[in-house]
Amino acid sequence: MSGREYIVCVDDEAIILHSLKHELKSDPFFGDISVELAESGRRALDLVREILADGGRIPVLVSDQRMPVMQGDAFLMEAHALVPDALKILLTGFADLSAVVALVNHDVLYRYLSKPWNRHDLVLTIKTAVTAARQKLLIEEQACRIRHLTLAMVSTLESANLVFDEDTGRHIMRIAQLSAHIARSAGLDGDLVDRIRLYAPLHDIGKVGVRKDILQKPSALDPEEFAQVKEHVRIGHRIIDNEEIDPVAKNIVLYHHEKWAGGGYLSGLSGEGIPVEARVVSIADVLDALTNERVYKAPMPLADALAVVRTERGASFDPALVDALLANMPPVASYGDLMAALD
Repeated sequence: MSGREYIVCVDDEAIILHSLKHELKSDPFFGDISVELAESGRRALDLVREILADGGRIPVLVSDQRMPVMQGDAFLMEAHALVPDALKILLTGFADLSAVVALVNHDVLYRYLSKPWNRHDLVLTIKTAVTAARQKLLIEEQACRIRHLTLAMVSTLESANLVFDEDTGRHIMRIAQLSAHIARSAGLDGDLVDRIRLYAPLHDIGKVGVRKDILQKPSALDPEEFAQVKEHVRIGHRIIDNEEIDPVAKNIVLYHHEKWAGGGYLSGLSGEGIPVEARVVSIADVLDALTNERVYKAPMPLADALAVVRTERGASFDPALVDALLANMPPVASYGDLMAALD
């Protein structure tokens, strides 16, 4: 974590503000935290902007509710747009519960305390809020590091595959677009959609461990060769089997050849036992393979490929995901046009 920490306290009564600051600074926990005071919501907003401009971090905002010109709930709502990750605490009287309800409904409020406050409760609440904000920041920084690590891995894989097999290299780039489209069409959580887009290109990373003459064989594979190809999911999983790698990436690599009705490889999962991210990539992988030329086959028209996907609904593929894909197809005639529409 970087940047100095600030707690911003807002109250139109100066004596209350200075009492609040004294109570906080009397606790060693707040020794390295600056406690800044503002006697109005407008001044507090300016103070927040100044702190952010100087590279500071604001884990907690504390505001009285009853203030002239701008009341506490209005201040916290505006401040939320500037520092959405700061935890907001409102100091209220009994008659201010409607303000509390409004802030809760907008997912803005962390806690509210009744005035006059109990000193122990106040200090403990703010201390807990600072700790929670720090933990959230650490989690976000760790997620960012993992994201950068994964982006580097994806970039390396794309470069390696373009050298090893240019068709495969282009394939993994298209899979990201198509997988994200299927996931979004199915109404999956936005964060999961983004992670599927990010990790989908890793699905065939294990093919770097399969002989090129097998991958590019222009005729049907014999059972021994097919067994070697199937191993790419296990090889890929070993490559990224690191505790810092998102489980979503591991699931895509390991399970994207499982089938909804069973009979896929290598784990023999079925139905909802297959992680949804792998079910999404499975459809994208097959549709892309069908519509693009390979050394062993000609490309299939998009309409025919979609008919195959429809036929495999409930057999190879999750029916709900197939329905979502078919219901949200752009009005295009070719797979190339589809990729352009999704770009």
